[in-house]
Amino acid sequence: MFGFKQRAAKKDRMGNFFFRIFGPATVEGAIQGWSPQAQNQYKQMRENQKRAAAERRAASS
Repeated sequence: MFGFKQRAAKKDRMGNFFFRIFGPATVEGAIQGWSPQAQNQYKQMRENQKRAAAERRAASS
């Protein structure tokens, strides 16, 4: 029983060690750092999705 607690503590220390070295997962160009081109593409994509949804609703009525 005591061995389990020691193993869990060792895993936690290793996890903290790797987290400090590699840090949290990050993505280049995440939502907070989008480029203007990516923002424009996202807006166009959303407009196309909304238009397609409206067309589907109109076709089903």
